[in-house]
This record gives sequence, structure tokens and C-alpha cells, in this order.
Amino acid sequence: MGVPPTLFEARMAALRFARLTLALLMLLPPLLAGSARAAPADELAGEWTILIPDAFPGIAFSWQVKQDGTYLEDARRVVSGRRTKPTMAGHWSLEDRHLVMTQDTQGFVFEGDISGNYYSGSLFLKGVEISHFCALKGGKSPGTCTRLSA
Repeated sequence: MGVPPTLFEARMAALRFARLTLALLMLLPPLLAGSARAAPADELAGEWTILIPDAFPGIAFSWQVKQDGTYLEDARRVVSGRRTKPTMAGHWSLEDRHLVMTQDTQGFVFEGDISGNYYSGSLFLKGVEISHFCALKGGKSPGTCTRLSA
């Protein structure tokens, strides 16, 4: 029989288990959203709902993504549903699973990876990272943001 672990060793083992469990739970939203295969451009087309928690808490954004490489963006307050800005336009480019969406007028750039119906990454303003973001295809909010890309 082995020597029982000390209290410190037992706590460290519990901490390692908790970290592993948390890491695995963070993988659930992308796995539930779809596979990690490359996203064809025609599958991107349609409505997407976006959260930008660091820069714009309490606001839900929506994109109408078109197959021609353009998109329209609107924003509403989560609580009241009131629009917060006029409709903006932008363009997108896709390479494998890596999607870059660039607003035409204000200099915002969304850059991240797609996994099925889930898109997450970083939001930049004039080259400076200002927030992470996540998006879910359709009219339903992603709820919380989990990063797919490092």
C-alpha cells in the first residue's frame, strides 16, 4: 500500500482536475455548433448574431452575410431591443476556416475562426485589438463567448 497523499498534494490534484474539466467545458460550444471542417462561402450566407462583450456589453449585433463577399451589420440593445446605430456595410474574406470581416467605414475588423455555425476571435479597431467576440449563425444569441482561435 502506498502512503496517503498530503493535504497539499490532494488539493493540487483537485486543482488539476478542475482545470482539465474547465478546459473541456470550454470546447462544448464550438463542438455543439458543428464540425471543424472548412466553411464554404455559401454556408456563411445568412443571418449571424454577434456578441462583443469587452467593447460593447449589453448590445447584440446582427450580420446579414451575402455570398458575394459583403455583409450588412445592425445593433440593438439586449434589454430594450432599440437600435443603437445605422446599418453599416462591410466585406469579408475566407481562407479555410479563417474569416476576416472588415467594416467599410469605421475601421473595425473581426478576425477569427469558423467551426460549423460558430465564429469567434478578436475585434480590432484601426489595427488595435479591443475585444474578443463570438457569433452564432441564425437569430439566436451565442449566450457567452468562447474563443476558438488563440
